[in-house]
Amino acid sequence: MNAKKFMVMSLVMLLMGVSGCCHKSRIILLDSGKAGSSIIIKTKKGQQILDKPNTYTETTSAENEPSAPTAIDPRDLEKQYGSLIHSAPLPPVSFLLYFKSGALDLTDVSRKMFSEIGDKIRKRQPCDISIIGHSDRVGSRESNFKLSLRRAKQVFKWLQQAGIELKNVTIESYGEEDLLVPTPDGVAEPRNRRVEILVR
Repeated sequence: MNAKKFMVMSLVMLLMGVSGCCHKSRIILLDSGKAGSSIIIKTKKGQQILDKPNTYTETTSAENEPSAPTAIDPRDLEKQYGSLIHSAPLPPVSFLLYFKSGALDLTDVSRKMFSEIGDKIRKRQPCDISIIGHSDRVGSRESNFKLSLRRAKQVFKWLQQAGIELKNVTIESYGEEDLLVPTPDGVAEPRNRRVEILVR
């Protein structure tokens, strides 16, 4: 699931059942910053589709039809639900770091990403981090697996040296088994020489 859509869905669920009446649930579609987000609310009597940011529907039970979508002013949204919204966990993020051929050296563009990666990790702590090494198809499967693992371990070391607190970290190697760009054996594809960092 898309990270932004995940955030929308998570916050929608958090806002259910927090309206003033204890027998009424209000479901709000928050603004994810991405067009096309929507949610369908179904009961035995009918359904409503929320497809515009900052709109809501209310329902009193599964036996009653949800109310027509209604817009909520962002200021009212912040006033009524701001503390709840801001307490929600940040959505997962991922990064791809690319390497030079056959080496543990990052490309110049990837090297510049460490500041942003560190910032995203710090804002999500405590969090789970996966560091996954990949390779292109130059060399044997065994050597590519080992190289990918060394790259993943090197990224972990660089993050540590940057002063980032790292807990709940898993380090894996897929070698040439999970190509970003499928190629025949022996092809040096730069986009396959990568380490993926997942922060959630």
